[in-house]
Amino acid sequence: MAIKLYQTETSMFCEKARTVLKLKNVPYEIFDVRNNRQPLIDFSGQKKFPVMDYNGQCVIDSTFISAFLEEKYPQNSIYPKNPSDKGLCLMLEDWADEVLNQAIRALRRAETPEAKAEAEKSIGVLFRSLDQFLTGKQFIFGQMTIADIALFAQLHYLYTVVKYEIPAAHKNLLAWVDMMRQALKLNLLQDVVA
Repeated sequence: MAIKLYQTETSMFCEKARTVLKLKNVPYEIFDVRNNRQPLIDFSGQKKFPVMDYNGQCVIDSTFISAFLEEKYPQNSIYPKNPSDKGLCLMLEDWADEVLNQAIRALRRAETPEAKAEAEKSIGVLFRSLDQFLTGKQFIFGQMTIADIALFAQLHYLYTVVKYEIPAAHKNLLAWVDMMRQALKLNLLQDVVA
């Protein structure tokens, strides 16, 4: 069976999909769409990525790719067993993909000192929440789940692409990021930058 991931190296959503594929030990090929999106458009009918070609079946979006892979390859589950925990896990994944992502994008796009200060203020609120939430935690649900993966992918993008470091005051968050980096065997946060 051939699996192809249409992606770019620096997309946090593509990193999320690659991490799930890696955790589930699923072999796949990469097609980098950065310089040529036409094969992506021909296959999926649109420009959004990541897109997975699963033996001819088109799966669009990192959240749907992750859920699809969980169904096909249940080993090394990316979801907690408890239904209530699974619901919270999915909510955290969505929060990372939508709320945290928008705050990071605002910081990246800030062109004036005033805009940067406002973006830092907004993301600072999210950092404080994450720092409190991650107090005393390794993985959020005792094993690496899609919540951990989605949060880390966003924060990894913040380091590698935006070149912004989480302030030192957020010790729990920084310890968690370092633990995830080690769990995913990244020598340096910048290793993923193309």
